[in-house]
Amino acid sequence: MDRLQLEGYLDSYHLGPIDKERVLKEYHPLTEMVNGEVVYLFNKAFDINDSLIDENISISQQPYGSDIPLHMHDYIEMMFVYRGTCTVLIRGKKVHLKKGELILINKEVPHSVAATTKNDIVINTILKQDYLSPSFLRRMSQKSIISQFMIESLVSHRKQNQFLIFKPGGIKVTEIMENIMCEFFDRDFCSAEIIDSYLVVLFSTLIRSNNTQTRYESEDNKNMVSLLDFLKYIEDHYRDCSLVKMGQTFGFNPSYLSTLLKKGTGKSFKELLQIQRLNQAALYLSNTDLPIPEIAQEVGYSSLTFFYKKFKELFKETPHCYKEKHKNQGFSI
Repeated sequence: MDRLQLEGYLDSYHLGPIDKERVLKEYHPLTEMVNGEVVYLFNKAFDINDSLIDENISISQQPYGSDIPLHMHDYIEMMFVYRGTCTVLIRGKKVHLKKGELILINKEVPHSVAATTKNDIVINTILKQDYLSPSFLRRMSQKSIISQFMIESLVSHRKQNQFLIFKPGGIKVTEIMENIMCEFFDRDFCSAEIIDSYLVVLFSTLIRSNNTQTRYESEDNKNMVSLLDFLKYIEDHYRDCSLVKMGQTFGFNPSYLSTLLKKGTGKSFKELLQIQRLNQAALYLSNTDLPIPEIAQEVGYSSLTFFYKKFKELFKETPHCYKEKHKNQGFSI
Protein backbone atom coordinates (compact mmCIF):
# COMPACT_ATOMS: atom_id res chain seq x y z
CA MET A 1 0.00 0.00 0.00
CA ASP A 2 1.22 3.52 -0.80
CA ARG A 3 -0.01 6.87 0.43
CA LEU A 4 -2.18 7.39 -2.66
CA GLN A 5 -4.13 4.20 -1.85
CA LEU A 6 -4.43 4.95 1.86
CA GLU A 7 -7.46 7.27 1.87
CA GLY A 8 -9.50 4.82 -0.21
CA TYR A 9 -8.54 2.02 2.16
CA LEU A 10 -9.63 4.07 5.17
CA ASP A 11 -12.92 5.00 3.50
CA SER A 12 -13.67 1.35 2.76
CA TYR A 13 -13.30 0.42 6.44
CA HIS A 14 -14.96 3.51 7.90
CA LEU A 15 -17.44 2.12 10.44
CA GLY A 16 -20.75 3.82 11.14
CA PRO A 17 -22.42 4.39 14.51
CA ILE A 18 -21.48 1.82 17.15
CA ASP A 19 -24.02 -0.12 19.15
CA LYS A 20 -23.24 1.11 22.65
CA GLU A 21 -25.45 -1.48 24.35
CA ARG A 22 -23.76 -4.33 22.45
CA VAL A 23 -20.32 -3.11 23.39
CA LEU A 24 -21.22 -2.78 27.07
CA LYS A 25 -22.88 -6.19 27.12
CA GLU A 26 -20.11 -7.98 25.22
CA TYR A 27 -17.03 -6.50 26.85
CA HIS A 28 -18.32 -5.51 30.30
CA PRO A 29 -16.00 -2.53 30.76
CA LEU A 30 -15.33 -1.63 34.36
CA THR A 31 -16.19 1.84 35.62
CA GLU A 32 -14.58 4.20 38.10
CA MET A 33 -15.77 7.38 39.80
CA VAL A 34 -13.53 10.36 39.00
CA ASN A 35 -14.49 13.76 40.41
CA GLY A 36 -18.05 12.58 40.86
CA GLU A 37 -18.44 11.28 37.28
CA VAL A 38 -18.70 7.72 36.00
CA VAL A 39 -15.71 6.91 33.79
CA TYR A 40 -15.50 3.77 31.65
CA LEU A 41 -12.23 1.83 31.64
CA PHE A 42 -11.67 1.08 27.95
CA ASN A 43 -8.47 -0.97 28.15
CA LYS A 44 -9.08 -3.17 25.10
CA ALA A 45 -7.70 -2.27 21.69
CA PHE A 46 -9.52 -2.81 18.39
CA ASP A 47 -8.21 -2.81 14.84
CA ILE A 48 -9.67 -1.13 11.79
CA ASN A 49 -12.09 -4.08 11.35
CA ASP A 50 -13.40 -3.64 14.94
CA SER A 51 -11.62 -6.84 16.04
CA LEU A 52 -9.80 -7.23 19.34
CA ILE A 53 -6.01 -7.07 19.10
CA ASP A 54 -3.17 -7.37 21.55
CA GLU A 55 -0.21 -5.45 20.17
CA ASN A 56 2.05 -2.84 21.70
CA ILE A 57 1.13 -0.44 18.89
CA SER A 58 -2.26 -0.49 17.22
CA ILE A 59 -4.05 1.86 14.83
CA SER A 60 -7.80 2.13 14.35
CA GLN A 61 -10.40 4.62 13.11
CA GLN A 62 -12.86 6.59 15.20
CA PRO A 63 -16.36 5.36 14.24
CA TYR A 64 -18.50 8.18 12.85
CA GLY A 65 -21.92 9.18 14.13
CA SER A 66 -21.32 8.12 17.75
CA ASP A 67 -20.39 10.03 20.88
CA ILE A 68 -17.65 8.22 22.77
CA PRO A 69 -18.57 8.49 26.49
CA LEU A 70 -16.24 9.61 29.26
CA HIS A 71 -13.51 6.99 29.49
CA MET A 72 -9.84 6.37 30.17
CA HIS A 73 -7.36 3.58 29.54
CA ASP A 74 -4.04 2.13 30.66
CA TYR A 75 -2.18 3.12 27.49
CA ILE A 76 -1.16 6.33 25.73
CA GLU A 77 -3.56 7.36 22.97
CA MET A 78 -2.72 9.59 20.03
CA MET A 79 -5.68 10.95 18.05
CA PHE A 80 -4.81 12.36 14.63
CA VAL A 81 -7.26 14.10 12.29
CA TYR A 82 -6.50 12.73 8.85
CA ARG A 83 -9.55 14.41 7.30
CA GLY A 84 -12.20 16.79 8.58
CA THR A 85 -12.45 17.76 12.26
CA CYS A 86 -12.79 16.25 15.72
CA THR A 87 -13.72 17.56 19.20
CA VAL A 88 -12.32 16.03 22.38
CA LEU A 89 -13.55 16.98 25.86
CA ILE A 90 -10.74 16.61 28.38
CA ARG A 91 -10.48 18.03 31.90
CA GLY A 92 -13.46 20.28 31.21
CA LYS A 93 -11.85 21.74 28.10
CA LYS A 94 -13.13 21.33 24.55
CA VAL A 95 -10.24 20.67 22.20
CA HIS A 96 -11.16 21.29 18.56
CA LEU A 97 -8.82 19.57 16.12
CA LYS A 98 -8.61 20.16 12.38
CA LYS A 99 -6.95 18.23 9.56
CA GLY A 100 -3.29 17.53 10.31
CA GLU A 101 -3.60 18.20 14.06
CA LEU A 102 -3.39 15.71 16.90
CA ILE A 103 -3.67 15.22 20.64
CA LEU A 104 -1.53 12.92 22.76
CA ILE A 105 -3.45 11.71 25.84
CA ASN A 106 -1.61 10.18 28.78
CA LYS A 107 -2.62 7.02 30.60
CA GLU A 108 -5.69 7.16 32.86
CA VAL A 109 -6.82 10.63 31.79
CA PRO A 110 -10.65 10.81 31.51
CA HIS A 111 -11.87 12.18 28.19
CA SER A 112 -14.82 11.91 25.81
CA VAL A 113 -15.13 12.45 22.05
CA ALA A 114 -17.98 14.15 20.21
CA ALA A 115 -19.60 12.35 17.30
CA THR A 116 -17.90 12.84 13.96
CA THR A 117 -19.43 12.70 10.48
CA LYS A 118 -18.79 10.27 7.65
CA ASN A 119 -16.56 12.91 6.03
CA ASP A 120 -14.25 12.94 9.06
CA ILE A 121 -11.43 10.43 9.41
CA VAL A 122 -9.86 10.37 12.88
CA ILE A 123 -7.01 7.93 13.47
CA ASN A 124 -6.44 6.49 16.94
CA THR A 125 -2.94 5.21 17.63
CA ILE A 126 -2.55 3.21 20.83
CA LEU A 127 0.87 2.94 22.43
CA LYS A 128 0.54 0.16 25.00
CA GLN A 129 4.14 0.24 26.05
CA ASP A 130 5.25 3.61 27.32
CA TYR A 131 6.78 4.86 24.08
CA LEU A 132 7.81 8.00 25.90
CA SER A 133 9.91 5.97 28.31
CA PRO A 134 13.66 6.67 28.62
CA SER A 135 14.55 3.69 26.40
CA PHE A 136 12.46 5.07 23.53
CA LEU A 137 13.42 8.69 24.05
CA ARG A 138 17.13 7.87 24.04
CA ARG A 139 16.71 7.00 20.37
CA MET A 140 15.93 10.67 19.70
CA SER A 141 19.21 11.82 21.21
CA GLN A 142 22.32 12.04 19.05
CA LYS A 143 24.61 13.71 21.63
CA SER A 144 22.92 17.02 20.90
CA ILE A 145 21.55 19.72 23.21
CA ILE A 146 18.67 20.20 20.76
CA SER A 147 17.53 16.57 20.93
CA GLN A 148 18.05 16.53 24.70
CA PHE A 149 15.92 19.67 25.01
CA MET A 150 13.22 18.00 22.90
CA ILE A 151 13.21 14.90 25.10
CA GLU A 152 13.03 16.86 28.34
CA SER A 153 10.24 19.07 26.94
CA LEU A 154 8.13 16.12 25.87
CA VAL A 155 8.50 14.24 29.16
CA SER A 156 8.00 17.23 31.46
CA HIS A 157 4.99 18.61 29.60
CA ARG A 158 3.31 15.21 29.47
CA LYS A 159 3.72 14.80 33.24
CA GLN A 160 2.43 18.29 33.97
CA ASN A 161 -0.46 18.55 31.54
CA GLN A 162 -1.48 14.89 31.08
CA PHE A 163 -2.17 15.64 27.43
CA LEU A 164 -0.41 17.49 24.63
CA ILE A 165 -2.02 19.27 21.71
CA PHE A 166 -0.05 19.69 18.49
CA LYS A 167 -1.15 21.97 15.67
CA PRO A 168 1.95 21.88 13.49
CA GLY A 169 0.59 23.11 10.18
CA GLY A 170 2.07 22.10 6.84
CA ILE A 171 2.06 18.58 5.44
CA LYS A 172 5.14 17.03 7.06
CA VAL A 173 3.32 15.47 10.06
CA THR A 174 0.54 14.18 7.79
CA GLU A 175 3.11 12.52 5.53
CA ILE A 176 4.79 10.84 8.52
CA MET A 177 1.42 9.58 9.80
CA GLU A 178 0.56 8.29 6.33
CA ASN A 179 3.82 6.34 6.21
CA ILE A 180 3.11 4.85 9.64
CA MET A 181 -0.41 3.80 8.59
CA CYS A 182 0.77 2.29 5.29
CA GLU A 183 3.29 0.14 7.18
CA PHE A 184 0.72 -0.86 9.80
CA PHE A 185 -2.16 -1.74 7.46
CA ASP A 186 0.03 -3.50 4.90
CA ARG A 187 2.61 -5.40 6.95
CA ASP A 188 5.88 -6.48 5.39
CA PHE A 189 9.38 -7.43 6.46
CA CYS A 190 10.64 -5.09 9.24
CA SER A 191 7.36 -3.13 9.41
CA ALA A 192 7.49 -3.00 13.22
CA GLU A 193 11.01 -1.55 13.19
CA ILE A 194 10.08 0.96 10.48
CA ILE A 195 7.01 2.09 12.47
CA ASP A 196 9.18 2.57 15.55
CA SER A 197 11.57 4.72 13.53
CA TYR A 198 8.75 6.80 12.07
CA LEU A 199 7.46 7.42 15.60
CA VAL A 200 10.86 8.81 16.60
CA VAL A 201 10.71 11.13 13.56
CA LEU A 202 7.10 12.05 14.38
CA PHE A 203 7.76 13.09 17.98
CA SER A 204 10.92 14.98 17.02
CA THR A 205 9.00 16.85 14.31
CA LEU A 206 6.10 17.66 16.63
CA ILE A 207 8.34 19.13 19.32
CA ARG A 208 10.32 21.13 16.80
CA SER A 209 7.15 22.54 15.20
CA ASN A 210 5.73 23.43 18.61
CA ASN A 211 8.90 25.33 19.48
CA THR A 212 8.72 27.41 16.30
CA GLN A 213 5.41 28.86 17.54
CA THR A 214 7.43 30.79 20.18
CA ARG A 215 9.68 33.27 18.45
CA TYR A 216 11.75 36.12 19.84
CA GLU A 217 12.25 39.52 18.19
CA SER A 218 15.74 41.03 18.25
CA GLU A 219 16.37 44.51 19.60
CA ASP A 220 16.82 46.01 16.14
CA ASN A 221 13.48 44.45 15.04
CA LYS A 222 15.23 42.86 12.05
CA ASN A 223 15.39 39.29 13.24
CA MET A 224 12.88 36.72 14.53
CA VAL A 225 14.43 33.61 16.04
CA SER A 226 13.27 30.60 18.03
CA LEU A 227 14.83 28.78 20.94
CA LEU A 228 16.07 26.10 18.55
CA ASP A 229 17.98 28.77 16.62
CA PHE A 230 19.86 29.61 19.81
CA LEU A 231 20.60 25.95 20.58
CA LYS A 232 21.72 25.33 17.00
CA TYR A 233 24.17 28.21 17.29
CA ILE A 234 25.66 26.69 20.47
CA GLU A 235 25.96 23.31 18.74
CA ASP A 236 27.73 24.84 15.73
CA HIS A 237 30.07 27.16 17.68
CA TYR A 238 30.70 25.19 20.89
CA ARG A 239 34.52 25.47 20.60
CA ASP A 240 34.65 29.25 20.98
CA CYS A 241 31.06 30.25 21.72
CA SER A 242 30.39 33.12 24.14
CA LEU A 243 27.21 34.85 25.26
CA VAL A 244 28.50 38.17 23.90
CA LYS A 245 29.26 36.73 20.43
CA MET A 246 25.91 34.95 20.37
CA GLY A 247 24.09 38.15 21.35
CA GLN A 248 25.85 40.07 18.59
CA THR A 249 24.93 37.39 16.04
CA PHE A 250 21.20 37.48 16.84
CA GLY A 251 20.91 41.14 17.89
CA PHE A 252 20.11 40.45 21.55
CA ASN A 253 21.50 41.93 24.74
CA PRO A 254 23.62 39.16 26.35
CA SER A 255 21.80 39.48 29.68
CA TYR A 256 18.37 39.22 28.01
CA LEU A 257 19.56 36.31 25.86
CA SER A 258 20.75 34.52 29.00
CA THR A 259 17.29 34.98 30.53
CA LEU A 260 15.57 33.58 27.42
CA LEU A 261 17.79 30.49 27.45
CA LYS A 262 17.21 29.84 31.16
CA LYS A 263 13.46 30.31 30.83
CA GLY A 264 13.19 28.19 27.69
CA THR A 265 15.44 25.28 28.64
CA GLY A 266 15.82 25.43 32.41
CA LYS A 267 19.60 25.64 31.91
CA SER A 268 22.01 28.56 31.80
CA PHE A 269 24.14 29.39 28.77
CA LYS A 270 27.22 27.99 30.54
CA GLU A 271 25.41 24.73 31.32
CA LEU A 272 24.21 24.32 27.72
CA LEU A 273 27.69 25.05 26.35
CA GLN A 274 29.24 22.60 28.82
CA ILE A 275 26.80 19.84 27.86
CA GLN A 276 27.42 20.32 24.15
CA ARG A 277 31.21 20.28 24.56
CA LEU A 278 31.11 17.14 26.70
CA ASN A 279 28.70 15.38 24.35
CA GLN A 280 31.04 16.14 21.46
CA ALA A 281 33.95 14.84 23.51
CA ALA A 282 32.01 11.61 24.10
CA LEU A 283 31.61 11.20 20.33
CA TYR A 284 35.35 11.63 19.81
CA LEU A 285 36.11 9.16 22.61
CA SER A 286 33.90 6.43 21.15
CA ASN A 287 34.65 7.00 17.47
CA THR A 288 38.30 8.07 17.15
CA ASP A 289 41.74 7.14 18.45
CA LEU A 290 42.61 10.70 19.43
CA PRO A 291 44.37 10.98 22.81
CA ILE A 292 42.19 12.37 25.60
CA PRO A 293 44.23 15.61 26.01
CA GLU A 294 43.76 16.37 22.30
CA ILE A 295 40.02 15.69 22.55
CA ALA A 296 39.73 18.05 25.52
CA GLN A 297 41.48 20.78 23.57
CA GLU A 298 39.48 20.06 20.42
CA VAL A 299 36.13 20.64 22.18
CA GLY A 300 37.25 23.85 23.89
CA TYR A 301 38.89 22.94 27.21
CA SER A 302 42.29 24.44 28.04
CA SER A 303 42.44 22.68 31.42
CA LEU A 304 42.61 18.89 31.27
CA THR A 305 41.82 18.63 35.00
CA PHE A 306 38.65 20.71 34.57
CA PHE A 307 37.64 18.59 31.55
CA TYR A 308 38.00 15.36 33.56
CA LYS A 309 35.96 16.83 36.42
CA LYS A 310 33.06 18.01 34.24
CA PHE A 311 33.03 14.86 32.11
CA LYS A 312 32.71 12.65 35.18
CA GLU A 313 29.91 14.84 36.55
CA LEU A 314 27.87 14.38 33.36
CA PHE A 315 28.64 10.77 32.39
CA LYS A 316 29.37 9.33 35.89
CA GLU A 317 32.69 7.88 34.68
CA THR A 318 36.09 9.14 33.58
CA PRO A 319 36.88 9.85 29.92
CA HIS A 320 39.26 6.86 29.94
CA CYS A 321 36.56 4.45 31.22
CA TYR A 322 34.06 5.88 28.74
CA LYS A 323 36.52 5.39 25.88
CA GLU A 324 37.20 1.76 26.81
CA LYS A 325 33.51 0.97 27.18
CA HIS A 326 32.28 2.64 23.99
CA LYS A 327 35.28 2.27 21.66
CA ASN A 328 34.39 1.10 18.14
CA GLN A 329 30.63 1.17 18.76
CA GLY A 330 30.07 3.83 16.13
CA PHE A 331 31.42 5.01 12.81
CA SER A 332 34.78 6.74 12.62
CA ILE A 333 34.80 10.49 12.12
